[in-house]
Order: sequence, then structure tokens, then C-alpha cells
Amino acid sequence: MKEIRRNLRIVGTLIVCLFLGLAAWYAATVYDQGSIWASNVYNQRLSRSNLRRGDILDRRGNILATTDEDGSRVYLSDADDRRALAHTVGDTAGMSGTGVENYYSATLLDVSTSLTDRLSELFSHSQRMGSSVQLTIDGPWTAYVSSIFPQGYNGAVCIMNYKTGEILVMVSKPDYDPYALANRAEEDVVDSAYINRCLQGQYAPGSVFKIVTCASALTYLDGIEQQTITCSSSWKYEGGSIVCGSGNITHGNINLKTALSKSCNVAFGKIAYQLGFDRLGATAENFGFNYNFQFDDLTLYNSSFPTKSGNMSDLVWAGIGQSTVTVSPMHMCMIASSVANGGIMMEPKLVKEIRTSLGVVTKSLSPAPFRRVMDASVADKIASYMYEAVKSGTATKAAIPGYTVCGKTGSAETSDNKSKATNAWYVGFLYDDNHPYCISVVIEEGGAGGNIAASLASKALAYCVR
Repeated sequence: MKEIRRNLRIVGTLIVCLFLGLAAWYAATVYDQGSIWASNVYNQRLSRSNLRRGDILDRRGNILATTDEDGSRVYLSDADDRRALAHTVGDTAGMSGTGVENYYSATLLDVSTSLTDRLSELFSHSQRMGSSVQLTIDGPWTAYVSSIFPQGYNGAVCIMNYKTGEILVMVSKPDYDPYALANRAEEDVVDSAYINRCLQGQYAPGSVFKIVTCASALTYLDGIEQQTITCSSSWKYEGGSIVCGSGNITHGNINLKTALSKSCNVAFGKIAYQLGFDRLGATAENFGFNYNFQFDDLTLYNSSFPTKSGNMSDLVWAGIGQSTVTVSPMHMCMIASSVANGGIMMEPKLVKEIRTSLGVVTKSLSPAPFRRVMDASVADKIASYMYEAVKSGTATKAAIPGYTVCGKTGSAETSDNKSKATNAWYVGFLYDDNHPYCISVVIEEGGAGGNIAASLASKALAYCVR
């Protein structure tokens, strides 16, 4: 009998402990996620409440979204501008999961407003207004870049300040109109239009990844700058072969600088072979590959690099940005920014300021380094190679008269049998203290990156510095 009572006490104690643990977990979850749940677009109580969403503004103070007297959400009057900013601003239906309307819904509704602020609103007899969110995005720049994106193509363009991490432009194609969501016929819905390709796109980077391979070579391979690499249009290694272009481009005896500026596949395949998985993989992961990106202002889909593979073809092709390497356009923009910023990669920032309806600033821009991804000397060398690519290499169409432009092109294969055109890539930056801008462009099935992507980048950056 005593043993039964003892066992009952043990079981009772375990039940109490489990209950307390569950209660603690629930309390912690509500504290951490409560405002997000409360502001969810499917919360019907919000539509019946007197809460009014705060404004969303661009960096210039232009209103991108506001709430009118009857509680309806109002966006930009120009349809093209509205579509250009749709992925950034978002919509109240929650179709764009990365949009500010959704990501900062709790802030725009002030679900977690302080007791002091609520008492002030009560005594002033004012309707509860949410906080306004001012973005780092430049509305007119974004509208312009969207307008010059090649008709009939999908893809993305990101422009950021490489010193502060401020995102200045995010364009994703196809786009959509927030006003058309309620009236759009089911057959007209293009699901991929709701994907923000800047943040959620996962592309093979192709030759723009050679920036990472180059950084790894300069870090780990002594004398690599003086090493002569022979390119006779193709190279056979155990298990496969790699070619330049379609196997009809021969670069001859070249050094690392020429290999990057001319985007030689054979040279970078051989460099990846010398580095091996451990060293190239370590560099890639230091640049953010295989990392779970979670920033204050946005969530960036993870980029991947095959560090676990022991297959030689995976290694050689990964060195030129193929194999199973994937990257988002925003991450590639961050990589370009790290070259321009002396090896320091900055966290991407989308919010410039948050201000309550009472005028209290609750958040302001605070630039923060993500990490140092390479030594300053390595970054400077890569920058000089990228400058050569624009001056006389594959990226000459990215040049802007009167400015020092550094860039790298890429043409990423999207099919094993080459039945589809390559994705066109360009990443680069301006060496200019007054205009510290870097850019990432990907145009799906756009062909050679040195043509359509580099030309778009030139027009976009020229507009931003005019």
C-alpha cells in the first residue's frame, strides 16, 4: 500500500511538473508571438475593431500605403508604381508574406502599444492609430528600375547602400497589384507573382559565385596571383569535364585577375579543385551560405553550398556557381557589398524609422555588420579584378561614364541538356563615397549576363546617381 501511495505521489509530481512546463512554454510563446498572432490577416476581430493601420512611407517621406476615413487601405494611385512596390509594401490579404503590411502588421496596428500610449489616446478621445513605418526604400528609384526591367522576363533587382546596409530598391518580376486581389478572377492569378524573388528566389548563381571562389583562393592558396592557369577551352578531371562557353572559348595562359575579368570556367574549375571541399566550403559558409538568415527587418531564404558532398564534379562545378549551389539575389547583393566595403558584409536594413501616432520614435535605423567575410586586402584585390571586368572583360556594358564601376557577370545553367536559356546575372557596385551603391540583377532565361543584365544595372545605377 505504501508503495502504491509512493508511486501515486511520483506520478502526481510528474503531472504537476508537466503542467507547469506547458504553462511556462505557453506564456513564453504568447510573449514572443502574441502580437504576431493578434495582427494576423485572418484575425476577424481586427476588421471589426476601431484600429487603424499606420502609414508606410518611403525614405523620402512619400506615402506608399495609408488608411482612409472608412478604414480602407489606400495605396499609390499610379498602377505601375503600385505594382513596382507591391512586394515591398505588401497587402492586407497577406499574399506577399515578405511585405511590410504582413511582416510589420503588429506595429502598423500597434497591437502591443504601451499602457501609457493607450491611456493618452483614451484621454484625448482619439481613435487608435497604428505606428507609421518609414522604409529605406526609395519609391521613385524602385518605380524606375521596374519600368526598365525587360518585358516578358521574370527576375529581380536589388540595390543597397554597402556602407549602411540600407535597401534602396527591391524589384521582383512578375509583380501584382494589391488593389486587384479581391477582384481578380481565379484563372488570372499567377501564384509566382506573390514570391519576392529578391528575398525568396533561390537561383544557381553561375559565374557571379566566382567572387567567393576567388576570395577563397586569395585566402588559402599561396602565390595564386602569380600562378599561370592554362585554358584550352575545356578541362578533363577524374569523373568529368568542364568547358568555357560552349567549349569554343580559349583563354590561353592567364592569371587570376584575367580569369575573373574574363570569367574563365576552366580556370575556376581548376582553382576549386586545388582548394577542395573543406577550404572552398569554409569560405562559402563564411559568406553566409548554409546559414539561417534572420534579420530584424526581413527574412532571407537560405543560400546553399554542397559542403557534405564528396563528388569531384560537385566541387568543380560548385567553383563556378553550378552543381547544387543556390543563392538569393539579395544575398548576392550582400556579397558584392562586402567587396566594396573592405570585406565587411552589412546586415540588410529595410526600416528607417518607426513612429507612433503620438510622434514617439520607437525604432530608428542602426547600421550593423553581419560579419567580416574576408580580409580587406582580399576585398581590394577582388574589387580591382571586378573593375577590370567592367573596363575590358565580360561586364563592359555595366560601365557608367564618369564613375568607377566594378562588376561581375554570370550565366547560370537552368537545365541539364541546355534546352533553356541561361539565367542572366550581374552584381557590382560604384566606388564612390557619395553614392555607395551595390546592385544585384538576375533575369530568368535572359542569356549571357554581360548583355541584358549588365545593361540594366548600368541604367539603374546611372539613374540613382543622376
